[in-house]
Amino acid sequence: MMPTCREITRLLASDDLQTAPLATRILTRLHLLLCDDCSRYARELADLAEVLRESLRVPLDPVRLAALERAILERRGAGGGTS
Repeated sequence: MMPTCREITRLLASDDLQTAPLATRILTRLHLLLCDDCSRYARELADLAEVLRESLRVPLDPVRLAALERAILERRGAGGGTS
């Protein structure tokens, strides 16, 4: 049975996908191929994780932080979604 969007988003947000059973991982990947909303959510989580990793590597000065905030808001607006 194909997992629901709610199940997919919970699985992605909890980061349990890597340790999930093989069948769950396959069905999740299939769902992401078919569902634009969930695949967008997965990309947004990956983008957020990258921003957080980067912020731990390099301290952000106020100017860089403002530029990053603008870039995130612009990208969010360009997506057109409500995820």
